[in-house]
Amino acid sequence: MAGGTDVRQHAKALGCAILGEARRNWRLLCVAVIAAAAVYWAIELSDYQGRYDIPAGYAVRMTCEADPESALWSGGCDRVAADIARTDKPSFIELYRAFVTVHHQQIPSPQTRRQFADTICDPAFDQESALRGTRYVFIPLRVHFAQTCTLAYTQAVMQEIDARDRALLSIEREGLSHEALAAGALANLTEPVVIFAGAVIAAALLIL
Repeated sequence: MAGGTDVRQHAKALGCAILGEARRNWRLLCVAVIAAAAVYWAIELSDYQGRYDIPAGYAVRMTCEADPESALWSGGCDRVAADIARTDKPSFIELYRAFVTVHHQQIPSPQTRRQFADTICDPAFDQESALRGTRYVFIPLRVHFAQTCTLAYTQAVMQEIDARDRALLSIEREGLSHEALAAGALANLTEPVVIFAGAVIAAALLIL
């Protein structure tokens, strides 16, 4: 009986010590919990993103394959042909940049929108004719051209779509791997909104 009592007392004392330590270091504990939750969220989101990026990259590849009717949409495929032909394994940095390009950049980009914000629309410009016969004619891509009303603006958006599709092809080449998962998670954690939220939480904990 004495031995059992000693064990209970020791366990109670240990529990009180841990609780007291947690109370003294509650800020650090909160930071650790929030950081762990953020990492878990970033990894889960990266997995979800990658599972959609791979078929999206494959779609880019299939769009530019030789076909009896490919002349109807193959314009612009030469711009990503070198990336379609690649068979090498992308590096971690390349994968990270690919995830940033695909999931953390807008099309048109804010820079492009500012560049053409004051541009007068060309009355002679026909968007339908500019996209006809190119891979940009498909409905999922046409939404990016909603505001374009000059040839220069349209070509700038095409270049951004090309960059996004090159990134998708890199992710597709890598497939579902731990390296891709980590690269995507890092891209999610370095999103400016996430960094700002982390700074706000850190500041709040310091003030409390």
